[in-house]
Amino acid sequence: MPPTVNDAVFRIARWRAEFADRTIESHFNRHQLRHTRSQVRLALLFCAAFYVAFTITDVLALGFGREALILLAGRVVVAVSALVSCAFTYWYPHSIRRIWLGASITEILGMATFALVVLFRPHDTPWHAMSISIMALVVYLYIPNRLLYALAIGVISTVVFVALVVWLDRLTGPELLTMSMLLLLSNGFGCMAAHRYALIRREEFRVHAVLKNLSERDALTGCHNRRYLQQELLNMELSRARRFKLSLAVVICDIDHFKAVNDTHGHAAGDAVLVTFANLLRSLTRDGVDSVIRYGGEEFLIVLPETDLDGAVHLAERMRGALIGAGTEVAPGRVVGVTASFGVTAVNFAHVEQRFAQELLVDQADRLLYTAKSSGRNNVQALQFHGSPGAGERRKAA
Repeated sequence: MPPTVNDAVFRIARWRAEFADRTIESHFNRHQLRHTRSQVRLALLFCAAFYVAFTITDVLALGFGREALILLAGRVVVAVSALVSCAFTYWYPHSIRRIWLGASITEILGMATFALVVLFRPHDTPWHAMSISIMALVVYLYIPNRLLYALAIGVISTVVFVALVVWLDRLTGPELLTMSMLLLLSNGFGCMAAHRYALIRREEFRVHAVLKNLSERDALTGCHNRRYLQQELLNMELSRARRFKLSLAVVICDIDHFKAVNDTHGHAAGDAVLVTFANLLRSLTRDGVDSVIRYGGEEFLIVLPETDLDGAVHLAERMRGALIGAGTEVAPGRVVGVTASFGVTAVNFAHVEQRFAQELLVDQADRLLYTAKSSGRNNVQALQFHGSPGAGERRKAA
C-alpha cells in the first residue's frame, strides 16, 4: 500500500529523473509495469525484424561471402536476444529489473554487431552515422529502460563508433567534426526528450496518487475513510483471508461523550481530540498491515488481518488503557481526557466456508459497540463471527 502523500515523499531527483524515495520509485515502476511490458515487446520485435532485414544491404555491399555471413550471424544473435528479452516479460512479469536487463543486453549486442558492420563496410560511413543516430534515439525513447542505463548505452556506443571512424580514416577533418557534432546533437536531444518524458510520467503518477489519496483518506486525521473501506479494503482483506484460511478481525471504537467535549471546549478542541485518538490507534497497530479508518464522526474502525478474536480483544484493551492516560492539550494549561468503547469481532476462515456480505461483519462489531455503550462505556465487548448475524458466543466483555 503506498504511503500517505506529501511533497517530501514524492520529490524527484531530477538529474536521474526518478523519485528520490526508492519505495515510491518502486510503486511507480509497478504501476507502469503492464505498459512497460507491452512497449518492450513491441519495440524489440520491431527492431529485431528490421535489424535482420538489413542483411540485404550487407549482401548487396559485400556479396554473399564470409563477411556477410558473420554479419548475418551477428544480426541473428541480436534478434534471438530480442526474443529472449520479450520472453522475460512473460517469465518474470512482475520484475522490472529483469525486463530492463533483457532490453539492455539486446541494445548492447545490437550496438556491438553494428560496430562489425562499420568495420566490414567502411565505404558507407555517412550512412552508418545516420544509422547510429537513429539507433541512439531508439535506445533513449522507444525501448523502456532507466534513463541512466539508456544514457550509458547511447553515449558509449556513439564514442566507439566515432573511434572506429577515426581509426578507419575514411573522412576528412571537417567531415569528421561535422559528423561528431551531429551525433552529439542527436544524443543530446534524445537524452533531453527521454528525461522530459520520464519526468512527465512521474508527475502524472504523483498527481494520480494525490487524487487517490484525497478520495481515500480523511482530511482531518489522515486515516482511511469509509468509502475506501467499503469499496476496496474490506473486500480485499476478506478475499485474502478466505483464500489462505486465515483469521480477520474488525474493531469499532467510539469516543465516549464526545458531544460534551465539543459543547464544553469547542469544535477545535474536539478536532484535536480526534487527531490524538487517531494517532494513538495508528501507533498501536502494525504499519503496512493493519488499517485504521475514520468510520464517521468520532467513530473509528480498525481492520486487523491475520488476527484472531483474542488478539483483537487484547489490542482493543491496550488502546482503551492507553487512551485513558493520553490527554489532549486543547489550550495552554487545559488538557482534555476522554475514554472510548470498543466492539470487537473476528472470523476464522479455517472454520467458516460460507460466503457472506462484508457488511455483516461490520454490523456485528457495531452492535457490540452499542452493547459496550449501554454497559457503562469505557469497555470492550467481543464476539466470534460465524458467518451469519448474531451467530456465536460472547467471548469476552471487559
